[in-house]
Amino acid sequence: MRRTALVLSLLCSAGARAATNDLQLWRLGSPDNITVCTICTGADNVAVPGDPSAQFRFARMTATLALAFAPAFEDQAQTTGQAGFEMGGGVQVAFPKLAPQEWPSEGTLGTGSPPQALFLPTVALRKGLGGSVELGAAVTWLTGSQTLVVGGQIRWAPLEGLYGLPDVALRAWATRLLGAQELNMTFGGADLLVSKSFGVAGTMRLQPYAQYGITLVDASSGPVDFSPGSENPSDPSADDRSFHRIAFWENRYHRVVAGLRMVTGSLLFGLEGGVAFGTNPVQHDSLPGGVSTQFTRVWSASARIGTTF
Repeated sequence: MRRTALVLSLLCSAGARAATNDLQLWRLGSPDNITVCTICTGADNVAVPGDPSAQFRFARMTATLALAFAPAFEDQAQTTGQAGFEMGGGVQVAFPKLAPQEWPSEGTLGTGSPPQALFLPTVALRKGLGGSVELGAAVTWLTGSQTLVVGGQIRWAPLEGLYGLPDVALRAWATRLLGAQELNMTFGGADLLVSKSFGVAGTMRLQPYAQYGITLVDASSGPVDFSPGSENPSDPSADDRSFHRIAFWENRYHRVVAGLRMVTGSLLFGLEGGVAFGTNPVQHDSLPGGVSTQFTRVWSASARIGTTF
């Protein structure tokens, strides 16, 4: 019993420590005025003006994170059918283009070079319901962090299984970010997928596909302590502020993907590459002097191995 308790204690303490890709939002800077102290006796309060570029950095970071986590398709447009089921695991790699101050992680401290690639292992499944309708679910984890997303999707294929014609499907999906301290993010979208299946030597099917979609991102934060090294006991929240919300319907990104699946028997292997991009406001409420926008583009590649039956 003592040995078991010790192991559980070590696991819990390891999970509580920040990893290299765990985000520390206070390093982005406060978008609004705060009051800080040095000796913190109640007589040394100093007003610190807000940094207008902090909200820009927050918008760039959350856009990059959402586009990196956006689920790969890695499926043909044709559904699995009422009795069909498919499950697999893989990894998606996103290639962010961020300034050091735009990735405030434990590993970079907001000043070092941001990661050149983000690795996101994924477990996904699909289940056909009949009537060319299909449901899916996935869990994706950002390596080097305690951050993951859980998501679901629904797909309808208005054209599938017609001889000589490509299959066409429409997908709607939504995900929720978990495990990122103080960060609230929900994102989703809709896609159009076209694919065609070709038999090879009677033992394999090749399924090339192309996809276009829209990704929408809603991001905000809880109260952030922007001076964690000091705290005024008479007013502990004087250095706490929140980032301004980035609204779902105003924060839209285009996404274009191409991929290839190889299926032999019940085994499948897929490769996919894509790019997502868009220019959007950095916050929902108005800024002094007009609306500020940011442009984000993320390239990605992914691979999956699984089984279908």
